[in-house]
Amino acid sequence: MRKLLLIGLVIVAAALLYPSFQATAQHKSISHVTVTSYVSMARQAATDAGISPDIFERQIEQESKFDPRALSPAGAQGIAQFMPATARALGIDPWNPEQALKGAAHLMASYNKQYHGNYAAALAAYNAGPGAVKSAVDRCRSQWQRCLPAETQHYITVILAGQQQ
Repeated sequence: MRKLLLIGLVIVAAALLYPSFQATAQHKSISHVTVTSYVSMARQAATDAGISPDIFERQIEQESKFDPRALSPAGAQGIAQFMPATARALGIDPWNPEQALKGAAHLMASYNKQYHGNYAAALAAYNAGPGAVKSAVDRCRSQWQRCLPAETQHYITVILAGQQQ
């Protein structure tokens, strides 16, 4: 009995001292429903922007695993992992999933057009920036993907799995 009381006190103390403990437990219980609605939102944003919903879904999965609270070590924010300056330039709130997904889909459509339908280049621009794509093309010409950072090469490969690059 004393052991159970002690365990109960430890759990209550942890919940009081670490409020995120409660939020995490609550988040896990609704996460499947929430992720499902974000996936649906992403697919609609992609369709509206004229890009592949399947590829865009894999992209957001790779970016944040559909977590609107994601924050990368580099400072990328939200479900679509926008850098603050990019979000400002697009006029969106990166922490608002609907705005971020619509903004990301439109940005990808823009990059896809800029790179003449080369979706690998569009993904590289989203991940590493258009400057990195230009530099890779300038240095390596037709083998430009080899001149991208390893992280970006992996990003493209994972997202376009099963697609021709």
